[in-house]
Amino acid sequence: MRDLDRQETYLADRRGLALELRDLVGTGPVPAETYPAPHAVLGYGEGWFAAQASGLPDWTEEGTLFLLEGGYDLGEAAALGILAESGRVRVVRVGFREGVEVYLPPSPLSPYRYLRFLLLATGQEGALKEVDEALLKERRRLTPEVPLEENPAKFLAYTLLERLPVFYAPFFRPLEGAAQSLFARMGKSLSLTPPFNALEFFLTGLEARHEQGDPLAAVLLGSGEAAGLAKEILETRVDAIAEVPPPEGSRLAQAMALWYRLAWTAYYLALLYGVDPSDPETLERLREAT
Repeated sequence: MRDLDRQETYLADRRGLALELRDLVGTGPVPAETYPAPHAVLGYGEGWFAAQASGLPDWTEEGTLFLLEGGYDLGEAAALGILAESGRVRVVRVGFREGVEVYLPPSPLSPYRYLRFLLLATGQEGALKEVDEALLKERRRLTPEVPLEENPAKFLAYTLLERLPVFYAPFFRPLEGAAQSLFARMGKSLSLTPPFNALEFFLTGLEARHEQGDPLAAVLLGSGEAAGLAKEILETRVDAIAEVPPPEGSRLAQAMALWYRLAWTAYYLALLYGVDPSDPETLERLREAT
């Protein structure tokens, strides 16, 4: 088994994604002007989680509509942009498509950068400061220099090695999809997220599956009554349970801190599998096609 505390393990990171992870806080475009309220946002691809986390509505008839064109929308973002522009609302296109107003290059870590732009553009500097402080606090114990016994991301990566993660975040369900995206794109690993009725799914769909050889690992993100019930149900239905409690702070800061820890976990999982955590060329071709 590869050792995350040995330097040679990191040779698989041929494009230096660890540096982008380490220096993520404070990166991304900055608004060049003030955008009129009310504000709304539609997010696609890399921008989807930022739109969900922002707490902004997804439509407005006046003010400013931010259109996060993060790819993989098969033309829907452009169509909705044209529809919005036919009204009184101003449409601000953010992303990597041709003709965008605010350019943001593709990256598995772009959700933070989209969110940062949104918070600055809508006058939520205080919320952004709390998010950044939470991420910086996490960073101090997640980087490669921090040994396994003190690094929760490394420990979680070992727990999920050769297992199929099932992510459940009852305090903020969009975090599940964001985690699934990180593990697919960076960790080169398949994972599952439960449907809307998660506890029902755990109670019935996972009935004694581990006894049939399914190497499932439940990752419970956050805390509270729903997480406690999920743990009680899943203890006899999966190989392992990993509880990832949130840090202190607002729901937004908690969600982004957990997202950041999962990004490091996906990075380490790729290294344990001996693969490059950066985007493959096939993903770049898919992005061009959609």
